This record gives sequence, structure tokens and C-alpha cells, in this order.
Amino acid sequence: MTAKDINIANLPDTIRQDIKTIENASQVEQLSLFVDNKTSGEGLKNSFSNTFVGYDLWSRFIRNQRKHVRIKDADDRVVVSRKISERIEKKIYEGVIDINPALIRGEDSDYFAWPGDREEKVERALVRLASQGKIAKLSGKMGERYAVYFSIREIQNELKSVNQTLSATEIKEALNILKGSELSLKYRIEDENTGEDTYSESKMNYLSSIHFSGSSGKANVKCIAVLNEFMSQQIETIGYRGYYFDRVQSFKRTLSRWLSLRLYQMFKYAAPGKEHHFSLKKISIKFGSIESEDIPDNRLKAIRRDMTNTMQDLKKEDIIKDYTIANVKNDLGVICDYVYKVFPTDQFCEEVLTLNKKHKGLLAKAEVLDGDNLLEE
Repeated sequence: MTAKDINIANLPDTIRQDIKTIENASQVEQLSLFVDNKTSGEGLKNSFSNTFVGYDLWSRFIRNQRKHVRIKDADDRVVVSRKISERIEKKIYEGVIDINPALIRGEDSDYFAWPGDREEKVERALVRLASQGKIAKLSGKMGERYAVYFSIREIQNELKSVNQTLSATEIKEALNILKGSELSLKYRIEDENTGEDTYSESKMNYLSSIHFSGSSGKANVKCIAVLNEFMSQQIETIGYRGYYFDRVQSFKRTLSRWLSLRLYQMFKYAAPGKEHHFSLKKISIKFGSIESEDIPDNRLKAIRRDMTNTMQDLKKEDIIKDYTIANVKNDLGVICDYVYKVFPTDQFCEEVLTLNKKHKGLLAKAEVLDGDNLLEE
């Protein structure tokens, strides 16, 4: 399926009967903005993708291990709870995410599977394909939904472009885990501009649904992934920002990928001489490598070692030119945390400036489209 030939006839059987109409990105205003990948930075690679603001930084994935547990061996409580605590664009988010694992049917036994690093890689590749135009609006029995259409081979190629390798079987399993895993979101939003508080509560899967065609050859299997309600809402409200897919996803370390993506989102005013700072414990909770600030000394040493490796990654790839570390001591004079300050390179500042201009351009185009729609009404 390509942007030119996606139609009801070549949809997978499991979704075909539910769809009445299909509109591609060029026919839907909000999708045309989402796939507008023109940038003007000289010398910058145009391996462009979108990141959903806030959502992609929240600790939605289980870190450092692929967690599969047979149902009969699982603990009574299988839900993993994580805190949301973030200040984004003058809005403060405070709340909790509950991660419910997918139930996977096996040949010998059924098991629970939590979304981890592998699923995050596949989700990033999926959004990358959507950002390049492989996204459509489906209308039918399910209402109106945004869906990404692709082949397993295309996911493999996106991963290969950033030196990652997954088999067709692994990708299909990851997609099924993204479909089966459920997010429960409960959070408060405080708007610093207006002083207003709003409360949000919702449940959704990482992907609303996933459908595979009956084509022969595992890598050539055609797929439709229907995006969840949060992603769809972010597309509607332009709650996303651009980033350079190859810059972020080429890191071998998960923390390096996550932190560089965070800098693209949170360090929007990067400029020579400016710095971005964070606490090691707080950033590790946001990443998901620790559950709370109450950790033993050996765990503190381990997460500092991980951050040191990540700092070296970011320096090597010309994202930061330097960083400093300051000790934080408790009342007994014992080191209990560290504060990092990172200083951007000229290259990263140029990238952020380019992406900021692009985002402002999208907002301006959206205003024009809204104005045109009002005139038509």
C-alpha cells in the first residue's frame, strides 16, 4: 500500500468491512500539516519525524529489560504505576500513569508482556512513517480514526537507517504488545498563564488496533495501525513538534535516545551560552529507570554511571559541547543526588532554531485553515 493505492479493497480483512471511506494526508487538513516535513536548515539531515509533546516523555515503557511473564507465574498486581510530573510550555502536568500489560497467547502457555525498549523503537519508526505521509483518515463503523499504513519491511528499513535490527517476527510481536497494552492516565493540568486547573482521565491502548494482511512473506505483510485517542488529539491540536529521527534514534543506549528527544522538546530556547539543568534522580524517575528518589547508594552510583555514558554519547554526536555535575548532600553531609547542567553545541542550537521556525509556520498555516473554514461556513 502506498499513498496512491490505499483503498478499501486492499485493506486487511479484519478491518475492511468496518471502513466506508479513506482519505489520505493530502485530503485532510490536519494530516497535511502533520506530514509537512519541509525544513530550511542548511546542512541538516532531513530525516524528519514528529514527537508528541509530553506524551513521548512520560514513562510509558518498562526500561532495561524485556518483561514477559507467564500468567500462572505473575504476581497478583501486574499493573505498573508511574508518576507524571512535568512543566511544558507554561503548563504543569501532575498525575499518574498505570501500565497494563498485553495478554499474549502462546503455543504452550499464555503470558503477560509489558511494552519495553523494543516496543518504543517500533512506535518511533511507526510515527516516522506516518510523518512521511503514510497516514490516512478512516471513516466507518468505528467513527473517524487516523491510521498508519505500512509493511513490516518498511519498519525494518526505518530501524536499519538508525542501525537497529529487528526480525519480522519481533516487529509483529512488538506491534501486538503495543495493541494489547493499556494506558490509564490521570493527571491535573495547571495553566500558568490563566491560573486555571483542568483534570484529565482516560484509558487507551498504545495502538487502538493493528491489522495484518494475508500477503505471503513475513517482511512483505501489509499492516494498518490505528492510532490511539491521545495521538489523534495531538494531531488535531498540533500538539507535536518536529525532531531529527536519525539524530535521536541512532544512539545504542535507550537513555541517550530518550534524553536527546527530551532536549528537542524541553530545550526549545537553546542558544550558545545557555544551559539546561536537571536532577539525576528526578530525570531517572521520568525516564523510568527508578521508581522513587529513595534508592540505595549502589543504585545511585549505577544511574550516575548510565548518565555519564549518555553525556559522552551526546558530546560525541555534537548535541552538547559540555556538561557539569554538582553534588547534592543531605543533612548528614552525604551525597544523595547530583545536578547536571548541559550546554548545547552550535549545531544543536541551529537545529532547534530551525524546528522552532517550522512549528511556528505550522501554527500559522493552521490559523489560515481555520479562518478559511469559518468563511466557508
